[in-house]
Amino acid sequence: MKTLPAIFCGDESNDLISALKYSGYAVALFDDPKKAIAEAEIATAVFLLSSSYPHPQLVVTEEMLALARSKKLRLFIEFPLAVGQLSASKVNTTVYERAITPDGFDGALESASLLMINGCHYTELLPRSASPLMVLGRVAGYDKLAYGLPEDYTVLVDWLDDKKDVLISSTAISRFITARYLPTDFWRKLLNKLFEILGIKNVDIRWENTVSLTASINEPLSENAIDAAVSRNVKWLTEHMLLKNDSGQIRVAEGFSSQIGINGQQDMRKVFRGDCTGEVAMELCYHAREKNSQALFSTVKEINESVFTDAFYNGDPDSAEYGHINWYENGKAFYGDDVARALLGLFSVRELTGDDRFDKKLLASVFACLRTTGTNGLRSPRIDAVSFNDQPWIDFYNGATDYVSPHYQSYLLAVFLWAYELTGIEELFTKAKKGICEIMKLFPQKLRWQNSLSGEVTRMLLPLSFLYRIEKNEENLQMLKKAVSHTLSYQEECGAIRDSFGQLDLGKYPPPTSNETYGVAEASLIQNNGDPATDLLYTTNWALIGLYEASLVLEDKSIREAYDKLKDFLLRIQIRSEHHPEFDGAWMRSFDYDKWEYFGSAADIGWSAWSIETGWTNAWIATTLLLDKNNESLMKLSSKNAFSAIAPEIYKEMLTYKEPTKKSASASVKLDGSAE
Repeated sequence: MKTLPAIFCGDESNDLISALKYSGYAVALFDDPKKAIAEAEIATAVFLLSSSYPHPQLVVTEEMLALARSKKLRLFIEFPLAVGQLSASKVNTTVYERAITPDGFDGALESASLLMINGCHYTELLPRSASPLMVLGRVAGYDKLAYGLPEDYTVLVDWLDDKKDVLISSTAISRFITARYLPTDFWRKLLNKLFEILGIKNVDIRWENTVSLTASINEPLSENAIDAAVSRNVKWLTEHMLLKNDSGQIRVAEGFSSQIGINGQQDMRKVFRGDCTGEVAMELCYHAREKNSQALFSTVKEINESVFTDAFYNGDPDSAEYGHINWYENGKAFYGDDVARALLGLFSVRELTGDDRFDKKLLASVFACLRTTGTNGLRSPRIDAVSFNDQPWIDFYNGATDYVSPHYQSYLLAVFLWAYELTGIEELFTKAKKGICEIMKLFPQKLRWQNSLSGEVTRMLLPLSFLYRIEKNEENLQMLKKAVSHTLSYQEECGAIRDSFGQLDLGKYPPPTSNETYGVAEASLIQNNGDPATDLLYTTNWALIGLYEASLVLEDKSIREAYDKLKDFLLRIQIRSEHHPEFDGAWMRSFDYDKWEYFGSAADIGWSAWSIETGWTNAWIATTLLLDKNNESLMKLSSKNAFSAIAPEIYKEMLTYKEPTKKSASASVKLDGSAE
């Protein structure tokens, strides 16, 4: 064991103590601060660590300070109630704030570096000084300040006075493992520097994070890596994300919110969404087939049935809402992209199980979307039930939206193409082709983008692959190649798809433009193009299924190689966690491929870097891995005879306009902080 010229006062379970022992250092530990100071040898360092966080109790009196200085000790005092003449009046908790090192913590980091200090409870004990080591504030930026320090900030770590022998932290910075402080390497360098400025050189402190990854960037993957990844993801879903509602029915939770709490926990979003439900059913169904698991098939059946209950499905033929799938349970808002992903999942379940009980409802849902799609093949991004009171569906059908954004349009166009192959209804193909061509006229730089331009580009791969599968001509080939080429322009050597935004005035949710706008709305994961993040919620997941489907229809080795690189990258970054089993086997939203950990700007309200989405992210990654293993397309046509037999009558019924017999009584809905 290596020895340190220091003693410590605190609990043996303290993260700093644990990390020192993990790193091979012997630790002299006391439980009484007075005794620690009294027994410390001359000119050593004494760490008085918090044992009561988040409630400050430590008091360092003038007498204790005088004794320490008489012995030439160097003190680090963490989260005290009082130090000499300084006292804490109250404890605050962070909402948007991040830790900032204005001078890089005495050079350990680059100046103005940003650190996540999750679940932070802090006091305002420390006064402002000319050069504090660490402050706390609401600021924009990726891992560096974008717009400078705000006027309103709190000093977190600073010297007691000019003697620089007593260092005080007004929060518990030693909680870096439990509360999952990030980025890891920033905190490691900072803690090593903490020892140095307290007179202890060459300390190299390391630890194992409670939430880690499956493999390093260069670590060989096992031969059964795909099976292992999918099995772990299914285990995560079935053990943690399938819940029972008040009636005892299975529901799929949306996921976990991004904010990390004081114990490293994240709040589960127990919102039951139509899209997540259909997508998760798809993944579980593919896995049930893979393992021939009748128990899992039974679960899929129950999940599948839940989508067609009144809570999700609008089944009244006399209602303008007929056929639509709600955004979430009893939430009568209809996003085309959300309905589309639900339908892609539900059609997959239908193909794999042969369960034809909901065939009419599936087609009614497709045609509900078709009749609210305009003449140019595009649809309003969101239609609320009450919208039909003022604008009947025929007005949407005869109109034409100019909202050209693959985020909202592309997967619905993929649904139309798949449904065309199943039914033979020509309008499904013609509207899908029109919509795709309208998008490709502006592709990529003039497209409206949601959180990133790269997210818009990658979403076009699936409908273009479906289109070329159906109609193999030069026009469709060139459009698909163009989308592939632009997708590959974002791919990093490690396989990740770099997040990148386009023209700012075309962005719906660009990065914050000031410190004050940080954390108030949806936003990009990056502050500037070039920040090393990949987005598994809005970009990378769609690139995976898109590149895979493109590789099936195009004889191009480079596309398969790009897909394989992306696949291997995702296999490596799947979460491993014994300490937090509620995350084990999942994928989070934002991964920093330079730092090789989940990290990004937390500007997106409630759904930023560490969020976990069951449907959009996890279900599509796992499903694509299973499709790849079996060399099969998502678009399957075994039920073609069944659908083509009933489609003409349903199409005629739903595309024949009738004056509504009643108005919707539903209120407009909004679900703040949800992924959309």
